Amino acid sequence: MPRIEAVIRAEIDPTKPVQEVCGVIQAMTPYHPGEEVKILEGIKEAIEKRLEQLKGGKPDGKSVHESGRK
Repeated sequence: MPRIEAVIRAEIDPTKPVQEVCGVIQAMTPYHPGEEVKILEGIKEAIEKRLEQLKGGKPDGKSVHESGRK
């Protein structure tokens, strides 16, 4: 019986972060036809949350500098 997997493996060049992340996003969308808007909105939300954290806001109640360790 054949083993069939839909897996994306990516080698990412950290010196080109924007280009590489965009490439990963583009590689994912064909696996979710009709869901591209939902995927992009989720990514947008995650980016906005991270930008707010970097600006010093606390959208999740935690400081960016808190480690989570006790």
